Amino acid sequence: MMFEGTTATEWINAIAAIIGALAVVVGLFGANRKINEAQTSARLLRRSQIAEDLIALAHNADDALRNVRSSFGSIPREEVSNKLYLYQQRHDKLIDRNSLFARLREAQIRARAVIGDDDVEAAVEKFFRVRHRVSIANSMLADMINDDDDDQETRELKRKLSSELHTKHDDQDELTQEIVSALNTIEQKLSPIARLESN
Repeated sequence: MMFEGTTATEWINAIAAIIGALAVVVGLFGANRKINEAQTSARLLRRSQIAEDLIALAHNADDALRNVRSSFGSIPREEVSNKLYLYQQRHDKLIDRNSLFARLREAQIRARAVIGDDDVEAAVEKFFRVRHRVSIANSMLADMINDDDDDQETRELKRKLSSELHTKHDDQDELTQEIVSALNTIEQKLSPIARLESN
């Protein structure tokens, strides 16, 4: 029954070699599947962390902008005659938050690279635009502190700049609404990713 010239031992060795090779191939497929699962899991965890970081930084930036734009402030007795004191104080608050906005920019870049959502990108940009508008309004109003505002155009410009510089008590001003809209977009798009509910 055996092929002539081959012994049973040779057949057993050949079959064992084939079974061994098949076991190695099956093991490689299994290991490859495990590696792919580990890579996918690591990718999802990275996306989750980046989404969580960006959500937290966006809320911190909202708090910072609300603090800078707050109408409430006090002037020390020795600064009462200094018309620029509140403008300098706002300027200092903006400068103090530079590191926060730098971290927000870094998180935005990581989110662009790893998550790649254009709506989130545009929402984060709103924070930087609002910050810039507040800074410009503060600087311009400080520069205009001694200007004569007898003409209608100057009064209207000061009113517009003041509305950008200060929040309204009911948060219905344009800049606050932009930030609220940006936060809503970031929350809606990134919360499922942060909670690992979405790829």
